[in-house]
Amino acid sequence: MRLELPYGLTVGGLIALVLLPLWLPSALRSRGSLALGSACIAAVTIGIILPTIGTDSAHTSVTADVLARSISVVQLAIVVGFLVWGHRVTSVATTTFAVAGGMAASIPLHVSDDPNLWRFTLSIPVGILALTLASLVDRLWLTLAALGALAVVGLTNDSRSNSAFLLLTAIVIVWQRIAVSTSGRTRGWGGIAALVAAGGALALLLQSAILEGAFGEATQARTAEQIERGGNIVVGGRPEIAASLALIQRYPWGLGTGVRADYGDIQVAKAAMMGIGYDPNNGYVERFMFGGGIELHSVLGDLWMWFGLGGVALALVVVGLLVSGVARGYAAGALTPVFVYLAVRAMWDLFFSPVDSAMRVWPLMLSLAIAYATSRFSVPVARLSALGNGSDVERPVNQRG
Repeated sequence: MRLELPYGLTVGGLIALVLLPLWLPSALRSRGSLALGSACIAAVTIGIILPTIGTDSAHTSVTADVLARSISVVQLAIVVGFLVWGHRVTSVATTTFAVAGGMAASIPLHVSDDPNLWRFTLSIPVGILALTLASLVDRLWLTLAALGALAVVGLTNDSRSNSAFLLLTAIVIVWQRIAVSTSGRTRGWGGIAALVAAGGALALLLQSAILEGAFGEATQARTAEQIERGGNIVVGGRPEIAASLALIQRYPWGLGTGVRADYGDIQVAKAAMMGIGYDPNNGYVERFMFGGGIELHSVLGDLWMWFGLGGVALALVVVGLLVSGVARGYAAGALTPVFVYLAVRAMWDLFFSPVDSAMRVWPLMLSLAIAYATSRFSVPVARLSALGNGSDVERPVNQRG
């Protein structure tokens, strides 16, 4: 359960820190955990140093923000290291189910003020728990039913991106099952390229259905407005992209942890957003993006501004872990619905979600990526429950270092 403590620390993170002597040896033998931990420490160090070597006196640094952002990144490495150890000593199934259950149990503690309860509170924890259960049961019809039901509920509640992730997950699982059933194996990078193309086609079909009013007038109107404003739904729906690019061009080395934007930075961000047809003079930019520090609604953008090139390196490590985990699982025909969903969501979060939001699911996603990347799968289309006692993937950290 995500129980919050001061400065972004959680009870789970604190417990994992106390248990450091128990799981650290496993983390040091895991190249994935070691790479992530090193990148997190380097990013935090660079983020703290950056403001001290800057010469622009117009920027101020807030100590509380420095602590909160540094702790959140270090905590990511600690929790992932702990979960990788948990995968090894119990099973991937047990640990994943425990985390998914904890997320679901935390729902009453994190109810959003937004009236769209499904989109901002329920969709991710309920979805992860449902897909974990589907992975355990490993019945294709049940998996597709769960994915379809979650996607439809999301589309009727204006949760378009999350519904797209769920539908893409369904495509990947079906494609993998067909490939393994017909040839005994998947089709490597050719199959992955075909899946990417299928994902693009799915996005276009989903957009067309929304514009036709299949999922309600509110979703239809919002989508049409965003396409008209930005030329496409991604740019129109995420105007923070323009602000991120403008600030990265202005500060290619980053600003540093806890640094607040000055008046000039805000004007540069607003001008970039105006350039794509978005009106930034609505209070959102001043309150959300720059009211409590720099928040660019993008994990990559935030890491770049907060931790400079150290943050960029951390993002690259995350991508590397994801790609290696997905590639290994796909080659073995062992991808599960929960891991595919988390991996797709993580790639979206990297560009289009705030760090605080992404951190709620990244520890589970990254620990699964490391488990997949370092495992020797013994059976095709392995169930999540098969990654447990007696299987070749029970102890990925021990097997591959």
